[in-house]
Amino acid sequence: MIASRGAAAMDTGEATPSPLACPQCREVDQVQHVPAVHHGGRLSYRGVGPAMTGDTGYATPYHGVATSAVSAALNPNPPLRSTSGHLVLGILSTIFSGFALIIALSLTLTDANISLIGLFWTWIWPALGIGMAVLGFLQYSHRGRANAEMRQGSQRVLDVWSRAWFCHRCGVVFFPENAQVIPLPAFRAHLWQIGDYRT
Repeated sequence: MIASRGAAAMDTGEATPSPLACPQCREVDQVQHVPAVHHGGRLSYRGVGPAMTGDTGYATPYHGVATSAVSAALNPNPPLRSTSGHLVLGILSTIFSGFALIIALSLTLTDANISLIGLFWTWIWPALGIGMAVLGFLQYSHRGRANAEMRQGSQRVLDVWSRAWFCHRCGVVFFPENAQVIPLPAFRAHLWQIGDYRT
């Protein structure tokens, strides 16, 4: 890159600025495509480590992905949030409330002299079960819609993300077509606004 800039300077008498030069420092030597920086900052690892159970030791495998701070800041999408826990809560609460409702009906119908306190404690369990079931299914539906919106917005985000460049010297992201500069801490917020993510 330096040699080509020098050759251009000899041919024309002045250096032609590169379209990929950082708008802040005007250099290209520390500029890299944002997707390359993001993927380059993720390192998969695996191995075998010691573990103990009482007095017995054994080897256990481990694996994961280490992500640098810069790579994490350039991540284009927020993680999808799990919905399985709320679905399980809704199903189990529905089953519980069904059993509790059967027991409450049988106690209410067989005991004509049941007190108000007895009625309260008889019917509080099916009411709690129904409330937990409704809460679980509502949260499941809400997170499912939020994840669907993230998937819809991801293509818009990736279109912008793939045009961005990062200057390691200045720590900024920029777009060569309009020289727009975005500080690294604000880049994810910029992308999430484009994707209309609500996390």
